[in-house]
Amino acid sequence: MSKPIVVGVNSQPDSDIALEWAIAEAAHRKVPLLILHAGEVAPLRAVGRGPLLEKTRTSSELLVDKAIAVVQAMNKDISVSSVIAPGEPADVLIGWSTDALMLVLGNRGRSPLLSSVGAKVTAQARCPVIIVRSTPSRYAPVVLGVDGSPVSKAAAAFAFDYAARHSTGVRAVHTWHRSSLPVSGDLPAQRRAHLRVVTETLADAHDQHPKVPACVVSTIGNARDVLRDESMQAQLLVVGTHGHGGKSGLLLGSVSQAMMRTASCPVAVVPSI
Repeated sequence: MSKPIVVGVNSQPDSDIALEWAIAEAAHRKVPLLILHAGEVAPLRAVGRGPLLEKTRTSSELLVDKAIAVVQAMNKDISVSSVIAPGEPADVLIGWSTDALMLVLGNRGRSPLLSSVGAKVTAQARCPVIIVRSTPSRYAPVVLGVDGSPVSKAAAAFAFDYAARHSTGVRAVHTWHRSSLPVSGDLPAQRRAHLRVVTETLADAHDQHPKVPACVVSTIGNARDVLRDESMQAQLLVVGTHGHGGKSGLLLGSVSQAMMRTASCPVAVVPSI
């Protein structure tokens, strides 16, 4: 059986848009959907008198019931299940990432708590994490941030696969500074060197999906600013994260972290594994 798309739900409005994105993606891929909530797991309480006791439901159960109802209203063909797990939301989500096709979270940038959960999950998850900030245009391209690191190849593989499934193209964006590569010679020579970084990163993914249209944007500039602007015309922004870290190693690539807060479209943060 296919791994499920796991969507984290809570009582915040951000959760609704993440659920809608996850439902659409599960239907598109024809894979199961798992609704995950970190919250109350207390047993149901019996109230009333007599042989027929009315059982009250916890707020977590009501929240999950509502999410399941949304799934059934949007697409009855999706295989949906749910889990209410005790623990801190980030830790629960990270634990499930080994069994998930992808994790989907909502974050419109208003809540520091949600932002911190998203940062920790994307830093340590063992699968791609989608941070949904808005409803994307299905006709727009996939924008891929490329920095030449090994994790960029994993991000490229995800971006091309997603683009192939959604019948769109990939716009690979690489930003640089004149001193960032030890290349002798003039500015054109440096441009060619940086272009090679991009083409080498994309090679395997493009070979796997040769029919996906792709273009390259290699420019001098600040990656955060350029990708933020590119996200305004994208259905998904794909970036990599640098390492999973231990207890003290929760550092996410600064560009990835910035995009979680500022991108106009959903952001896919892809680990190197």
